[in-house]
Amino acid sequence: MRKISLCKRALFASIISLASGFIQAQDITVYGELRPRAEYRNGYGKPIITSNKAGFFVNQRTRIGASFSNDLLKMQVTLQDSRTWGESGSNTDNPSVGVYEAWGEIKMLPGFVAKIGRMPLRYDERKLFSPSNWSNTGNAFDIMMLKYNLKNDFLVDFGFSYSNNKDISQETYYDPVMKYRYMEILWLSKQLSKQVTVSAIGVAISNQDTIATKGRANYKEHKHYHQFTMGGTMKYQPQSFPLELFIEGYYQCGKVIHKGQLDKQKSFYLVGNASYKIIRSLSLALGYEYISGDKDPDNGIQKGFVHLFRGNHDFNGTMDYWNSTGNRGLQDIYGGLLFTFNKKRSSIEGIFHHFQTAVQSADLDGKSLGSELDFIIKHKANEWLSLEAGYDLYFVNENVRIVKGVGGEKTRFAQWGYVSLSIKPSIVFNNVGKKK
Repeated sequence: MRKISLCKRALFASIISLASGFIQAQDITVYGELRPRAEYRNGYGKPIITSNKAGFFVNQRTRIGASFSNDLLKMQVTLQDSRTWGESGSNTDNPSVGVYEAWGEIKMLPGFVAKIGRMPLRYDERKLFSPSNWSNTGNAFDIMMLKYNLKNDFLVDFGFSYSNNKDISQETYYDPVMKYRYMEILWLSKQLSKQVTVSAIGVAISNQDTIATKGRANYKEHKHYHQFTMGGTMKYQPQSFPLELFIEGYYQCGKVIHKGQLDKQKSFYLVGNASYKIIRSLSLALGYEYISGDKDPDNGIQKGFVHLFRGNHDFNGTMDYWNSTGNRGLQDIYGGLLFTFNKKRSSIEGIFHHFQTAVQSADLDGKSLGSELDFIIKHKANEWLSLEAGYDLYFVNENVRIVKGVGGEKTRFAQWGYVSLSIKPSIVFNNVGKKK
């Protein structure tokens, strides 16, 4: 008995010693975010008919979280509440706080880490995956990731996600909350030189083929249709010249449901832009974006590119007119100026967009979809307080009215403005538990 007692003591001492070794180098961060945003909408998203009045509202995002890290482990949990002022009564007791992110990352071998849980994803310029920070809720995914990064010049991510509505004991239909039943991601990035960085990505998305099984009620086995998106980016940043060039392109194939049948998909997306620093505080940017469309969507082949998980507000104008154009596709020709001052804590940006459909649509007169002019002012008062304001104008034509479902109607001059305040304090506790 005495030997067993000694063994227990030795085992307990070993566990305590191992645990103390882990906590000697641990850091803990507690952080929060309060972001109220007031918006005046008078033609935001679509032309507003003259008989209707503009809308005004305030929404608010609140986040609070904590992160933990040591030499072997990282963990982060963020809780979030999203609401519009007046949505809940002053004496209402409706639970509204949910988990925005909750993930753990474990170091495995030199350069390799495993990351698992609910997390935002961002790759390259956020055209396929974006945290979508403008959204009051943001984007996050339940996913397992294997990541490689040894010298910070070659990076690899592999991710896998599988979706269900609840615990199941036999195969059943997934009523889509996410856009997929399962998803696989492979992303690679390589710095070829100090001036050139390239990346490549492949995304496979699978959903249930309820057409083959004649509906959801008959779905009892794995019958999926797959959509594949593949492409990459190249960024050129010369050291001795104030110019930055960027190109990005993707091709989609596989199958997609259209009007109750499975069609093949063959679509693509291209974007290229250049940024030139005129002086230290003033930059000029020019760009062109092409999203493929489909002249004949009923021929069994879909040529319209499908956006995956990008933040729509970040592209094609901030008035969010063209998150989707149906089968028409989109061309966006844009240019803008960015002026920074106050030691880069403040900025003023103006961007002009001219939009066209990618293909000629029979119901439209030409391809023009009007133009948009955006102005954005940002100021960072300190590390935890920042202010942002914007004012946008949209120059609507009859094609825009037709696409937006108000063809032939008289509409008001389209404009939109907002003011957003962001309060993001944090407290860092370094070397918590370290022995003195």
